[in-house]
Amino acid sequence: MKHNQLIIETDIPAKMRDGVTLYADIYRPADEGKYPVLLTRLPYSKSYGLHFIRPNILAEQGYIVIVQDVRGRYKSEGEFVPYIAEVDDGYDTIEWAANLPYSNGDVGMFGLSYYGYTQILAAMSGNKHLKAMAPIMAQNSMTDVFNDHDGALELGMWETWNLESMLPNMLTRKYNTSEELEQAVNALMKNLDNLDSLYKFKPYKDWPAIGREEMPYFSELLHYEPTHNHWKKIDAKSNYDKISVPGLHVAGWYDCFLDKTIANFQNGHCRKLGDKLVIGPWTHANFTQMIGDRDFGMAATKWGEANMHARHLEWFNHWLKQEPLPEMPAVNYFVMGLNDWKTSETWPPKNAVTTPLYFKSGAVSAEFTPPTTAYEAKFSYDPENPVPSNGGGTLHKELHADGPRDQKHLEMREDILCYSTAPLEEALEITGEIQVKLWAKTDAPNTDFTAKLVDVFPDGTAFNLADGIIRANKQHGDSVQNNINQYTIDLWATSNLFKKGHQIRIEISSSNFPRFDPNPNTGDSFINSTKSQIAHQTIYHSPEYPSHILLPIIR
Repeated sequence: MKHNQLIIETDIPAKMRDGVTLYADIYRPADEGKYPVLLTRLPYSKSYGLHFIRPNILAEQGYIVIVQDVRGRYKSEGEFVPYIAEVDDGYDTIEWAANLPYSNGDVGMFGLSYYGYTQILAAMSGNKHLKAMAPIMAQNSMTDVFNDHDGALELGMWETWNLESMLPNMLTRKYNTSEELEQAVNALMKNLDNLDSLYKFKPYKDWPAIGREEMPYFSELLHYEPTHNHWKKIDAKSNYDKISVPGLHVAGWYDCFLDKTIANFQNGHCRKLGDKLVIGPWTHANFTQMIGDRDFGMAATKWGEANMHARHLEWFNHWLKQEPLPEMPAVNYFVMGLNDWKTSETWPPKNAVTTPLYFKSGAVSAEFTPPTTAYEAKFSYDPENPVPSNGGGTLHKELHADGPRDQKHLEMREDILCYSTAPLEEALEITGEIQVKLWAKTDAPNTDFTAKLVDVFPDGTAFNLADGIIRANKQHGDSVQNNINQYTIDLWATSNLFKKGHQIRIEISSSNFPRFDPNPNTGDSFINSTKSQIAHQTIYHSPEYPSHILLPIIR
């Protein structure tokens, strides 16, 4: 039954356990009765921060929709530090929402990105009123996302997100006079215009775009080791056993939280909670058919914004109103190249066979047969001239755009090694998790190795599919320098049909900037230091050191 008349209430207070008041807008049917609640908690403003779903559309279908500013943001009181209060505040807000006079006591949560993770953290709190969630493109840990992507710092995301999304509201809360605020906002706009050069500023702890008094946590969190107590209370992946709420998880092949969203699904799926997973060809919060430089066709929009409300309503009608859930497999995934959807009851699909593709020398430098001769490839990595980011799962769209981008101009660089198959004689689908096993040596005390999987079209256009990085000491501690070590580089996952005549290519290098902080090769980090040295890298492909990529080939 559709409820055409709605009551919209703004700035409704909810007091948290420590006395801090958070404010929400509430959309609800005007008809008398008790309704289930759909709650979202976000830092981007309850008034205009919901980018992909409209609360009135959900409310018209018989829900109380609550949109709350998280602690320290916009109308809500308190101090903002990313995620630190979201477990407790999530619990308290659900409790408050469940006990509203027009609520029936059942709560679902929805939202994307930050307000995808507020759901996961609220589920961790164990509040019994929470019955279902729909975390779209959500993470499962704060350390993995920013300061420990296999040892590297996701520099572009940390600096861009804080400057562009977090700082504007912090300025309005800090400066009391309009003159001070105008000055600060003007400086912010100049910095956003000059972000490309600001990425190059070192050390990161003294980044001039954000003042310490304006955002105290910016520099402080950079210094916390992944084992620091600060992260433990906001780390879902080590607390998955506390989450017993079914989730509808939506991911993108080019999303910065792809592997986290998959892990969130797998936790619920393994424990038979009823979780579902959808993976499209999308970048962060972009559900269109035109992603990066590729057009994935109308099928890509099947789960796009036009259908997002319908999918949410089906999900919540099932868990909050006991209506049957339309027939839906556990996993729906989009195969790029084929440009259509497939389904599976598991992730990865059961018919994905992990197959090594070996690196070799010569014109055809990647083959499915192991190497029989020994060969070394060398390059030098200069942290002052890192490989520029070009596409992928980034969160700094404007300058180093995300998604699939043509890599061929980058592949001319001397610090990128390319390993390519011959043009394929028949089409080959890969769907699932991807890793590179790399035998390598460096003359530096510490360094990075990067890998990128690329689909090369017959005209030479080279589209990136997946990439990854490893900070050498993350896997080999003090035994990095001058030792031949095996490095595992996690490229997360993809699904792509390499068509007949296309080539599979793997790029190996040592940097991807500003997506990741360049390794100075000194044993230190650019968080605190400005010193660097050139590293001389050797990559091995031989019977003894068979460097390869593991591809999940669909048989």
